[in-house]
Amino acid sequence: MNRQKELCEYFIPEEELPVTAGIRIIRQNDPDYGLSDDEIADRDEFIRCHLAREYELLMMLPAKTAGNDFFVSDFHVSDSAFNTVDFQRTLKPFDKYGYAMQKIMERVKALAILHSSISREEGRQNIVRRFDSLIEFEFREPLFSHIDRFKAAKTDEHKERLKRKIGDLNRRILEARKTWERYAPIDV
Repeated sequence: MNRQKELCEYFIPEEELPVTAGIRIIRQNDPDYGLSDDEIADRDEFIRCHLAREYELLMMLPAKTAGNDFFVSDFHVSDSAFNTVDFQRTLKPFDKYGYAMQKIMERVKALAILHSSISREEGRQNIVRRFDSLIEFEFREPLFSHIDRFKAAKTDEHKERLKRKIGDLNRRILEARKTWERYAPIDV
């Protein structure tokens, strides 16, 4: 900013600069057109007094001092409809695994739609590789580790639990394949 002033002063001497006037926009349709600031203030004061005269009787009533006039006297910020036992009873516990699987299936669907909309073969192959790596990372690697642990399991209870997890992962792989086939049909 100082540099600009220096450049401006360098080209035009300050004595030759015109005097800046208090210029303001005048609109003829403005209700304050042709009135000075004092006249505008007087008019506003007259309007305020005229409106206050209508409420003169109400203004005579004694006013309560400012205080907490909220209808619940012992209300705290932590009190809320969401902190009640009734609300908490309706909530189901958040299923992190189910949410993660839902997001993975949404990603499979997005990849399949992207695959079906790409026209170049190279791009389609890249999408297929991304789909395969997603399935590999999310389902096959855990599946193989569960199979290895199943083979090494000693108790029937542990084997049964691992068997359920293996079945769930197999079901997820089949579900992902079905989603892929639905949205990315094989070209004939």
